[in-house]
Amino acid sequence: MSRPVTRGVGNSADESRLYLRESDLDHGASLIRQSARKIRHLVNSVAQEANLLEAELDTLIELQDLEGCDISELRTHLNAPKQSLARNLNALEQAGYIRRIPCVKDGRRRLLHTTDSGKAIITKAAKGWRDVLLEAYRSSGPDVVSNAKKMLQSVVDTPLHKDSEE
Repeated sequence: MSRPVTRGVGNSADESRLYLRESDLDHGASLIRQSARKIRHLVNSVAQEANLLEAELDTLIELQDLEGCDISELRTHLNAPKQSLARNLNALEQAGYIRRIPCVKDGRRRLLHTTDSGKAIITKAAKGWRDVLLEAYRSSGPDVVSNAKKMLQSVVDTPLHKDSEE
């Protein structure tokens, strides 16, 4: 079955519609899942070397982009349960990969910072996915890369709906 998908602002009706079959959408979702599994495999090997669980390393990697955030900001970003995130942060802190520093403005809040050893683990994990993405980007070309990033960002930005979780 084909369904029209609004593509964005166009100069004509033909340019603003993109017709996709459900099989096209399913294939795209499959490719995203396959890509995620490949990157996850690369990251998991680094997690094992660092004696971390995959979820702990994922938390550490995401924290790099949110350096200095508090726990609730990280929890919102990860969409993680409070208990799971607390367990991951405790393990990362005990391993010496993060520090919790009291907020100057509000002493009740703890701001999360990666340590040098935490940054080294992230760098090692990033090498794997950067190599894979670099090869894919080079073979695809700049326009495809730009459009792929826009599409993936749109997926990330699309809110979850309760009816889509059923």
